[in-house]
Amino acid sequence: MKTKKPFFKKWWFWLIIVFVVIGVIGSQKNDSEPTVSKSEPAVAKVDDTAATEKPVEKEKPTSKPAEEPKETMITEVGQTITTKNFKLTVESLEKPKGNDYVQPSEGNEFVEIGIILENISSKDYMVSSMLMFNAYQDSFSINEDLLAHTLDSQVGTMDGALAAGKKIRGKLAYQLPKDWKELEINTDFTVLSFSSDGEIKIVLQNK
Repeated sequence: MKTKKPFFKKWWFWLIIVFVVIGVIGSQKNDSEPTVSKSEPAVAKVDDTAATEKPVEKEKPTSKPAEEPKETMITEVGQTITTKNFKLTVESLEKPKGNDYVQPSEGNEFVEIGIILENISSKDYMVSSMLMFNAYQDSFSINEDLLAHTLDSQVGTMDGALAAGKKIRGKLAYQLPKDWKELEINTDFTVLSFSSDGEIKIVLQNK
């Protein structure tokens, strides 16, 4: 009777041992290898607010409006205001007494304003006292007095042609209560062939 060989003497036993040893060595090798972690490349963080914000624009200098005359009001006799196309001077304020034929109404007096208007432009104009001059006595609208105009035949009304570089002298005549306080005359140059010179106020006190 054949005796059985111990299992450790059989070939398959040693084959198993070899495979086990190889497996153990392989696992230890894998454990001993350093693990390399793949780090993602650093990305610079962009500030979203900086990207979305609009660049601050420098304020553009505002264009200056067309210059107007520094003074637009005459308050004393002898004063002159110059606009783009004209030079207006209040030459006088008089209170004529009248004559045998022409007298103011009782309690009233004649008031005459002498004016010189010079055309300093290169264009001809037509001057109209009815269209250019609007008068107010103590804020009440008034009209020129035709009778007062007859007292001085040497100085006419503010009407007529005004050629380039020329002057016109005339008067504005009113009949006002003797106790009037303020006479305001608005001179509107825009009616002179659509001139762009605007208005000048003449404001005189009763002294």
